[in-house]
Amino acid sequence: MDNKGLEKLDQLLLKYGNDDSILSASELDGYFAAIVSGPRQIDPGLWYPHIWAEQLPKWTSEKEGERFTKLAVELMSEAAFMLDEEPYDYEAIFLADDQGKGKKLIVSHWCAGYLRGAQVAGWIEAELPEALEAALASISLHGSEEGVDALNAMSDEQYDASVATVEPAAVALYQYWQQHLEPVVPVRREEAKVGRNDPCTCGSGKKYKQCCLRG
Repeated sequence: MDNKGLEKLDQLLLKYGNDDSILSASELDGYFAAIVSGPRQIDPGLWYPHIWAEQLPKWTSEKEGERFTKLAVELMSEAAFMLDEEPYDYEAIFLADDQGKGKKLIVSHWCAGYLRGAQVAGWIEAELPEALEAALASISLHGSEEGVDALNAMSDEQYDASVATVEPAAVALYQYWQQHLEPVVPVRREEAKVGRNDPCTCGSGKKYKQCCLRG
């Protein structure tokens, strides 16, 4: 997604969001990274309302709502593609510290979105191997209030080193869950029953009792 699309997402999230909703494209990117990383497919009917903290926006126009949905799905698809097809080149959408002239990356928004997505997808409290627990902890450090004191105590070098672990952590978690996908259970649909005197479904023109029922 180009910068124009990301800027539009930022605008729409801020315009229609609330104190508890996702408010930036960076946070939304993290959210989707966790959604597509889980062991099961998450229906839009579940992940969409949680973007807005269950307070769905009242779009000023249908076109604006469609624009947001299109951009959101595009962002989600890109995250899934990169994590699956190009893990060594995976790049999360982090923010740059303007006061630091863009040299310092701000990952808290992305990480907070990731933790929200893992919660919605239902795997954040799953038992993980030690290495994967460490990977999730590196994201939690930057995405939760509990990590603020530890981050503030870091030197610039320590902070940069910590930031450098976030993207590999996301890739590792994605790959782990891809190896532990839950089987998809097909939905069984009951076919309408054919009466004995109804026309046979094979198209013969005979009554069902005189045709396929006898077979």
